[in-house]
Amino acid sequence: MATNDLWLVPFSRAPEPKDMFWSASYQEAFARLELIVEHRYLGLLTGEIGSGKSTLIRKLISVVDPLKYQPICLTIDKLTPRDFYTELLFSGGEKPPYSVTKAKRLLKELLVERSRQNDRAFIVIIDEAQDLSDSMLTELRFAVNHDIDSCSLFPLILVGQPELRRTLMLNHYAALAQRIQLSYHLTGLTKEQSFQYIRHRMQVAQISTPVFSESALTMLHTATQGIPRMLNQFARLALCDAVSKNLQVIDDIVVGRVLTDSGHQRKPA
Repeated sequence: MATNDLWLVPFSRAPEPKDMFWSASYQEAFARLELIVEHRYLGLLTGEIGSGKSTLIRKLISVVDPLKYQPICLTIDKLTPRDFYTELLFSGGEKPPYSVTKAKRLLKELLVERSRQNDRAFIVIIDEAQDLSDSMLTELRFAVNHDIDSCSLFPLILVGQPELRRTLMLNHYAALAQRIQLSYHLTGLTKEQSFQYIRHRMQVAQISTPVFSESALTMLHTATQGIPRMLNQFARLALCDAVSKNLQVIDDIVVGRVLTDSGHQRKPA
């Protein structure tokens, strides 16, 4: 690998699921996601931008048995009930009718038949769910239930930013919120976890030098509040700076320089 490519590797934006850093919060969140799938729950995963929600979902998809499950990720902007049923019917090999009512009925028949035949179960994941419209959130209340609340025909995971959790606390959505059996909110890594995270990423990339000093790691954690995406961004810039200057240690001076250059903190007076 060329030296000038070194900085690209450890802090790539989308690490492979096998290379995940398993903090305590990630482990807890993932355990709940597995339970949501196993028991066909309606689940909720929220967190700040860059906190690792998508990483966890990719990991979940990578480990579920493809002979038992068919993951369906919906990332459609301004998702409507018609979009929702259309995507699920297409995924099940059915031609969706234009009528939402007919589409809903056809999907129910499809899922019941797949269940009877022990065919692969859907795992439906709606990303950026904080942007869902009132009509879509209301529709989800009915979409996840079968035989008057006795069970759900598929697990549904809503993934979104913190405002999604606040929205669901409104009285207007009480009927949907009450159906959420498991949820988790991701926060930033602790200081110690931020240190471990950066070292883990360097180790996975098999890069031993330059080394991040404790002062540099402290500054990175403080500047990013332990949000993994931000840690990636500034650790990558610091690594690039150190490699370009042939430094063996990345200290707080290097980190301070990249933070200032990126406009993340004020330049000293």
